[in-house]
Amino acid sequence: MSRQIISSKDILRMGRTHTENKTAGQQSLQLSPDTYTDRLFKYIPAELVAGYIFVLGMMEKLTEAGELRALQWSLFAVFLILTPLYLWRVQKVKKISQHIISAFSFVVWVFALGGPFALCNWYNPVHGAVLLPLFTITVAIVEAN
Repeated sequence: MSRQIISSKDILRMGRTHTENKTAGQQSLQLSPDTYTDRLFKYIPAELVAGYIFVLGMMEKLTEAGELRALQWSLFAVFLILTPLYLWRVQKVKKISQHIISAFSFVVWVFALGGPFALCNWYNPVHGAVLLPLFTITVAIVEAN
């Protein structure tokens, strides 16, 4: 399964291209738009969230408390930048809207986990606990084009 979202518009576009390029004897490949569940899995950059959690856990054990704030924000920034790069280079996702949604997904997951946000005075874990399921339920409604 490809990581790129397949939308209704993509199916129409592929159908037109396929009809124009069809040669005698070729069988047509039947594609369908991604379902809600497919989009949900494709929008959440699970590999990057898992990598972030792992590296953060290791760094917290190896770092003094005074350096933790800068380290956590730096680590968050690095993984946020890696999110679209990973999707583009490794997963071959070409849709800009999907890159934006996945990057926002990463931010929401880190916020819910605490991450560097937990070091801020205004942070309340309840906000993350409410935001994560609301975001997860609603994000897959969007069909990236």
